[in-house]
This record gives sequence, structure tokens and C-alpha cells, in this order.
Amino acid sequence: MGDDNMSIKCTVTTDLQAKDKNGYSGIQKHVEHDENINHANQDIVFSETQFNQYDESPKTRAAIDQWNDEHFKDYVEEHDKHQREKGHAERQYGSVKNYLKRKKKATAVLTIGNMEVQSKLMQQFCPKTSYQEEKLPDGTTHLVFKLKDQNNQPIPDNIAVAKQFYGCFNRALIKATNNNVGWTLKDKSRVNVGDYLHRGRYATNNDEMGISHIHYELATFGMTRGGKKRAAHVTNSLNQALVSLHHAVTGKYCSGRDATKWFRANMDQFALKCLEDELHKTYKVPQNKKILDFERKTKEDKTVQTGLSMEQLKAQHQEIADHQKAVQSLQSQADNLTNQKNDVQSQVATVIQNLKSIYEATTGHQAVDKDGNDLLPLAMANGITKAARSSQKDKQQAEQNANAAQEKQTAAENQQKQLDQQLAHQRQQLQTLQNQISDADKQIKQRKLQRIKAAQQEIDQNDLLDNNDQPITVTEANVTQMEQELDSWRQEERDNWETDKQDYQDELDNLNQEIITARTTKTELSTTNQQLTTQNQQLQNENTTVQNQINDYKNQLVDTIAENAPEHKVDSSLLKPNEKAQAVITNTGRQQHLRQPLKYLMDTVTEVLQKVKTEATKFIDHVVKILIAPNGNQSPKNLQSRELDPSSITASDKPIDHLKEKQLQNDPAVKLKKAILSANSEQLQKVDQQVKQSLKQQVEDDIEY
Repeated sequence: MGDDNMSIKCTVTTDLQAKDKNGYSGIQKHVEHDENINHANQDIVFSETQFNQYDESPKTRAAIDQWNDEHFKDYVEEHDKHQREKGHAERQYGSVKNYLKRKKKATAVLTIGNMEVQSKLMQQFCPKTSYQEEKLPDGTTHLVFKLKDQNNQPIPDNIAVAKQFYGCFNRALIKATNNNVGWTLKDKSRVNVGDYLHRGRYATNNDEMGISHIHYELATFGMTRGGKKRAAHVTNSLNQALVSLHHAVTGKYCSGRDATKWFRANMDQFALKCLEDELHKTYKVPQNKKILDFERKTKEDKTVQTGLSMEQLKAQHQEIADHQKAVQSLQSQADNLTNQKNDVQSQVATVIQNLKSIYEATTGHQAVDKDGNDLLPLAMANGITKAARSSQKDKQQAEQNANAAQEKQTAAENQQKQLDQQLAHQRQQLQTLQNQISDADKQIKQRKLQRIKAAQQEIDQNDLLDNNDQPITVTEANVTQMEQELDSWRQEERDNWETDKQDYQDELDNLNQEIITARTTKTELSTTNQQLTTQNQQLQNENTTVQNQINDYKNQLVDTIAENAPEHKVDSSLLKPNEKAQAVITNTGRQQHLRQPLKYLMDTVTEVLQKVKTEATKFIDHVVKILIAPNGNQSPKNLQSRELDPSSITASDKPIDHLKEKQLQNDPAVKLKKAILSANSEQLQKVDQQVKQSLKQQVEDDIEY
């Protein structure tokens, strides 16, 4: 840990989920690790469950309920009031709890590091006697704390070391997920994660093979952006909560996917810093010495390209599933918008047809222009209004004509008959006009009622409100204005629909491209995994061959020990408890020797052969002493080799190696040969008797054994 180059590469993962309506209650048994329950997770070290920390108290649950009430109470009350006013009391929520009961609940898992990181930290900060190596099913190994001795009794010192070590992870995980974690903005205001993603119950898990992590409950709150059809409102959607949090911090809107990436990037970095601080504080590490270095796995990372861990593979499959769900959701939204467009177009066609009938009845003309094309709705409305005004003028003119006729009748009695005849005719015309005006008024009134009803129905069906969010009532006075505003609203809806449709299509194209890329990556990873499987099988075969060779070599070494030291026994400290050491010449003793490491057998063979060599050297020295011992009864003879011609001896052209000469002089075999050559017959006979006696003694010892 001397410099930054010695820091440990460490990944951090924040996994947010909103799968069903059970939320944290659905995973409670999973996180509690009760040893009496048959858990699906078989990688739990129950002796380390004592170091987990839980908060599932009634106080915490009540705090979540209170937080939800504060954020959703006004929305639920306003919704219920609106439903009562519309006569749909059965659609009321009644309470915040009932509203959220139908919604998906969110949970999260925060993980810092992996098995390798945890093992390195244990080696760095914990005594070697406090942990041991344990083999995993896949053949790899990792470190676990040794909490009990051979008699299954607790080891207090090791338990204290483990408690201190896991305490760093517990405090870091809890601190990183606290509700008061957040950002201080430029205007000195504060945005906390807990304002939008509020942590409730939680459990830290230190007893799973892997790395310490925390499961926790999330109460979520966000605001929709709103639009022409529906105003912004609160929601407990996890995606919308992340989008609202991102907007509160950055002032910018983004998609739920981008908001999730942004949140994970910030929280992952902060979580690693929390663990770094706890390790510095607990183990008194200088602040300038870096312990952990943040690492983010990417598709370009070679460790990802050459193989995936089970957790990474599950995460990749989940991401692909999320993409597919998003595609299905966008496709469903596009279908809904298409249906809405068709409904609007159908309603518009009905209104135009009704307007055309009224125009033709009022004006007496077909609703076409000079070129034979259908008149626009505005042109037909203007024509109806103009016809109504013309009928009113005809009525006024008729009344004036009647008054004039009455005056003429009074002034000229002599023209009475003619005037009476004219008056009767005019009255008949007047009655006809009045009847026409009356019919026109009825048609106009009936048309206006139809217009009012159609406009009111369209407003109610689309839940449209005025600028003060109050219900709109269509009357004779405002029907024209409402129709114009409805025309504008329809046009905006069509424009928005076209824009949204293009946006959804673009996003759908992007998602399809991402899915294609993900599938390509999956295919490449599958090919790589198959290659690695083949290589692994080859290595296993080679390992089996090497193991067989080692076993053969160990058998040869044990044979050597049995041949030269049949009474040799394995030290009892290397045997199993209550196992008694046996001589290597016995079957039990042989098996005890074969269980020992190769180095032990090699050292033992070396020791045995060294002992044999020493005994042989002593015996040779003893024989040499007998051969070169002075004999008083016989004078030494001058010995001469029969095969050696002294005249053939010449000087050597090679330099004399004094060290080698000295080594040869001390070589027991050379000394024995030299002594035999220089010994007399009596000495040779004495040596012969000595050797026979030694061999006889060795045979007797073997027979006795």
C-alpha cells in the first residue's frame, strides 16, 4: 500500500428494480438468511450471518408511510374529488395506501467490489491466523474468516477481527444509501436523494460468497412533464422519480434510461468513497495512501470480452429484457396514439357532415364552391350566418310594406278594393316569409343545440379544463369560441401526435439497433465461452495426466522409503485427529505417507538415502581401516600391476586439478579400491569375514522383522 499503484481495482454496482407490487416484502426471506429456511441461494456462510445489519422496525415502516402521505395525499384527494363530481365514486382511491397498493414497488441492491477485492482487503488488514482459504465449486478459492477451532468452539479474537472488517462495509453501505445524501446547488439550495428515492427497510449481507452488499426498500416520487391533454401530476414510477431527481439537480430533462445511468454513475463513485473513508479511519491509514481505485467494466474491457461472471451475465440478460419491454411499451403507445388519431378524425368527419346538412337546409344551396369542391367548415358556418341575417331583413321589409298599405287604405277609399286585394296578397307573402323565418330560426336553434352538445361531449370525453383547471360548460354565448378552441386543440393534438410518433419511432429504431448490437455481443461471448470451455477441458485432461505422474512419483518415493527405512513413520502432527502413525512397510503407514505433500516425501527420501549413504561410508571406512592396518607378521610386498608397463607411462598434457584430486582422494569408493590394491591376503581375508558377518547380521535383522 506504499503508493497509488498498489491500490485495488474495485467495481461498484447499483441495481434498481421495480418488478411487482410486493417490493421489499417479497425479498424479505431472501435477505434475512434464517438458517432454518431452505434458501435457494446455497452460497451463504451462516457462521458470518452474525455480522449482517438489519432495519425492519415498525418505526421505519411508519416513516415510509408518512413520507408517502406527504407526497401523494393532495393528488389522491384531488383525484377522488374529480371522480365524485363526474359521478364515478367507484373510481376513488380513498387513501394513499390504496393508491400505492396497485402500483409497482421499488427495491435496490448496492454492491461494492467482488470476492477478489474482499480477499485482498482481508490479506491487507487482517492477521493471517484470522482467515483461511476455501475452495469454491468452480475450482477457484477465496478467503473466509476462521471463526471456530477444531473443537467447533468460537475463536473470540478472530470474531473481533471479522466484526471490525465487516463493520467498515456495513457503515459504508448504510451511509451511501442514506436519505440525506445529495447535492448542494449553486444557489446554496440542497437536493437530497431521499426527496425522490426514499430508503426504508434494509439489510446488509456479509455472509454470501462474493462481497458485502445491501438490499433496501425505495419509496419513489416524481412529477410527470404534462402536456395539452393532461396536466403534470405526481407519480411513484421509478423511472419518473429518477428523471425528476436529474431535473432537480441539473435543470435538464432526459429519458428514464439516461437518468438511471446518471444516478448510478454518481452513487457508485460516492459508495466507493464511503468505503475508502471507513477503511482509512478504522485501520489508521494515512489519507495520502489510496486503498481502492474505482473501475467501471465496459464492453471494450478485455476481462469482459474473455468471459463473464454469473452476476455480469444475469445483468446483461436483464438489460436485454428491459430493452425488449421498452420496445413493447413504445409500440403500445404508438398503437394507442394511432387509435386516438382515428377517433379524432372520425369525430371531425361527423361534425363536418352535420354542418353540411345545416348549410344546405338554411341556404338552399349545395355545400360546394364554384369549382365543385366541398366547402371548408368555416365557409359553411359563415354561409349559415349570412342566410339567417337575410331572412331577418326580409321580415322587417314586409312589416314596412304592411304599414304603408294600411296608410294608403285610409287615405284612398276609392282604391279600397284594389288595395284590399294587394294587401291580402302581401299578407300572404308576409305569412310565407314569417313561416320561412320561423323555420330558419328553429333550424338555427336546433343546429346551435347540436353544436353545443357536440362540443360539450368532446370536452367531457377528453377531460379538458379551462385556464383555472375548472370544468368547461358550453353555452349559446360561447359555443362559437369553444368550437374555435376545439379546432385549435385538435390541430395541436394532431401536431403533437405526429411529433411524438416520430420521436417514438426514432427511439424505437435506436432500441432495435441496441438490441442487434447486444445480440451480436452475446453471440461473440458465446463463441468465446465455448472456446474457453474447450481449453478448460484440455487443461483438466493435462492436469489429470500430471496428477497421475505425481502419484506414480509419490509411489516410487514411498517404495524407496520402505526399502531403506521400513520403520519410518509420518509425524503425528501431519495426520488426522486421533489417527496413529504406522510404519511405512504396512498398508496403513503407506497410505499415510501417500497423503503427504510431494515435498515432504522428497525430503524424507533424501534424509533416508543420506542415512544409508552415511552408514555405507562408515562401513567402507571400517573396511579400509582393516585393509590398511599394519601387519606385524608379514612385511609389505611391492605390488605391480600385471597389465601396466612402466615404460609406457608418459607425461600428461592436461593441467593437474588439485581440487578434483583432493575430492577423489576423499571419495570412499576410491579409498576402498586403493586399500584393496594395497592390502595383503590376511587383510583381505579379514575384510571378507567382516563383510560376511555384516551381511549375515542384516539378513537376520530382516528375518526377525
